[in-house]
Amino acid sequence: MFENAFSDDNAAITSADLDHLESAIGKKLPTPFRNHYLKYNGGVPERAYWISEDFFDPIEVASFRSIAYGEPTLLSTYQMMLEKQVLPAHLLPFANDWGGNFFCLNLDTEAVSYFTTDSFDSDLSSEENQAQSEKLVCSNFLRFVQGLIDEDDLNEE
Repeated sequence: MFENAFSDDNAAITSADLDHLESAIGKKLPTPFRNHYLKYNGGVPERAYWISEDFFDPIEVASFRSIAYGEPTLLSTYQMMLEKQVLPAHLLPFANDWGGNFFCLNLDTEAVSYFTTDSFDSDLSSEENQAQSEKLVCSNFLRFVQGLIDEDDLNEE
């Protein structure tokens, strides 16, 4: 696996910005996540597609949320989704697809999940809806970023 470059990222952040995020969410962030954000504060990945047998079609990452210096930030998105009871507290939305669904860091396991925001069932509780909307993508953040592929490589998979 090799590095995935990002464009359109925001101004650089510091470790203090990440410490503030950790304080606000009440959890420590994995080192690869912190390192990535110190290098790229949000932005668009050069290789943006995730493919897996678990998903019918490839999923394209539209952009990563910034920690600071851009709106909406990762923290403001997290807080708004918690307030609306869309996301469970253990999922930190760090990126989105073009349809408004999220790629989330599981703050308990460090895995990455795909979370659909358009599948609410009024007959289910918030917790049941959240469970149905979450699908495991991969075991960790670094594997996710490095595992994204270029659009030109979609047909080769």
